[in-house]
Order: sequence, then C-alpha cells, then structure tokens
Amino acid sequence: MNRLEIRDQIRVLADELTEAPLGLWTDTQLDVVLNRAQEKLMMALIDSVPWYFRKEVDISLVINQREYNISSDLGLDGNIVITAANQKLNFDEGGAELTATITTGTYTPTTLCTEIKTQLDAAGAATYTVTYSGKIFRISNDGATLNLLCLTGTDLATTIYTTIGFSIAADKAGFTNYAGDYAIDVQNFLMFESILQQNTGGKPVPLIYLNPTDNFLHETMGQTGAPSAVKYWGYKDFDEIYVVPTPNASAANQLLGYYFRKPANMTQDTDSPALPWAAHDLLCYYVLKYWFLRDGDKGAATINNLYNEELQQVSMKMSNPQGPTPGKRPSVRTLAQQ
Repeated sequence: MNRLEIRDQIRVLADELTEAPLGLWTDTQLDVVLNRAQEKLMMALIDSVPWYFRKEVDISLVINQREYNISSDLGLDGNIVITAANQKLNFDEGGAELTATITTGTYTPTTLCTEIKTQLDAAGAATYTVTYSGKIFRISNDGATLNLLCLTGTDLATTIYTTIGFSIAADKAGFTNYAGDYAIDVQNFLMFESILQQNTGGKPVPLIYLNPTDNFLHETMGQTGAPSAVKYWGYKDFDEIYVVPTPNASAANQLLGYYFRKPANMTQDTDSPALPWAAHDLLCYYVLKYWFLRDGDKGAATINNLYNEELQQVSMKMSNPQGPTPGKRPSVRTLAQQ
C-alpha cells in the first residue's frame, strides 16, 4: 500500500472518513504520525526480521586514521555525495549536446532534485522538473524534445546518471519525461550491528566491541598496527566509530560493517512504507492505537489486541518461512565459533 491507501484505511477503520475539524486529525497531521510509527515499528520488528533492515558496507582503513565519520568517511547518513567524478549530466533538446554541471556537495534526494533542476534550467532553454519518489528519480521538461545522453554523452566518465539510477547502456530518447531504471535506496543510518575483519584468504573475524569508557581503550590509544591487526571497534560519538589499534597503513575494504538503517519518511502520497509488505496493515493498527486513546479503555483495548495479534503474525510470517530465512547471515557468535 502507498501512503494515500494507508491513510484511507486508517480513516475507514476509525469510522471518520473526513479530515478535521470533523475528524480527529488532518491528513498532514496523520502523515507525520505515520512516519513516526514507521520508526517505532522498525524497532518492534528488528528482532524478528533483521534481514530487512540490515545492510552492509565495506570500510577502507586509512593510514594513521583511527576515527571514521559515519557521513563523510563511510557515506551512511542517507545522503548522496556529488564529486568531480559524478557531476555531469549530458542531454539535448533536439539540437547540440548540452551539459548540466551539478555543484559538488552532499545532498538529500530532495535537495539534489532541486540542484539538478537548477543546472538543467541554466544549461537548456526548457523548464525542467526533477523528482524523487518511490526510490526513483524522474526528469522531464516542458519543451518539445528531451534526450538524455546516458551512453553517448561526452562526460560519460564523470556522469551523474548512474548515481541517480539511470542505466548507461543506452540513451533515452523519444519522450520528454523519463524515470530512472533502478531504485536508489537512500536510507538513514541507525546503528552498527557488528564489524568484521576481512583478512585476505581467511574467514571474516568479528571485531570485539569496545566501550569508550573501558580502561583498555585508554591503554591502547597510542598503539598502531597493520590493518590486519585491528581487533576492536566502538562508537566515539553517535556519528563516529573508532578502531583499535590505529592502522599504520591503508587497506581498501579491510573491514565489513553490518548496520541497521532507519526507514525513509514517506513524503508523497505515492510513497510506500519502508517496511516489509506484510507489516503495512500493522502500521495502520499502530497509528490507531493513538487515535483511539480518546475512546478510553474500550477502544484502546480493542485496537491493542488487533495490533498484538498482527505483530505476532507478521513476525512469524517474515522471520520463519519454510526453508532458510532469506538474507539472514550467520550471527557474530556463530562466526566466532566456526
């Protein structure tokens, strides 16, 4: 279901089909609660369906660098980074090739859409619309012609097309409205689950989590060692991790990090929740738990029962299908015992 369908279902179940003042909430207020409910449900489901929220990232160690920023060093903050290596967008409006140069920087999908539109408008004669919805970027203009030179553009080596989900296997021509070929799943970082050492020719070995207040950390701050000697990791702050000992040489993709991502907010009525499909009805019940608080114990108890039953069914359905759980890797404890 998308946001509009979920909102409509909530109003049907609450028997209030109109917005405030007749209803309890306006659609805008309900949309805010839906996004909050997504985050709460993620925490309720993360134990039973961790594979859905888990992602992985290769961490390249840098010589003499012990601390790594979640955003600038690891790129796990839900943003899109534009550099000189991916800032060019070649296109034409029926004549010669035109080039939009996207300003380097860190963007959210929304701010990147604004920047791409600005540069397309500046480079071309038409007026452009750039959107991001359902994890897909879309580009259109109000002119007679728009060709996106995904393959034959002069700046293919530094193109932005792959960054925003457009295949570079062929140009896009014949229309003035194009959607990306694949989804760009921009999700916000929540927390690391574990970090493993990827030794060449050997099995991944889990690093030991080290609390910043542990005395051992202070005793090893000055130590350095080869990247393969890194054995501990921990959080310096909410947006930084550290490794011990400090690597005395650089090593690409030396560490493998498993982390959980927060669900992306729904900003359009066509957006779907960033939750497993089976949990969409559960999202309705979660919101209704707050909606029915005004009705006293009777309304709250009824919806609580429905919510708890649905939560149990979703957990069973998604965490224990017939056969191995899809996408679920061995636990760190299992890896350590192998």
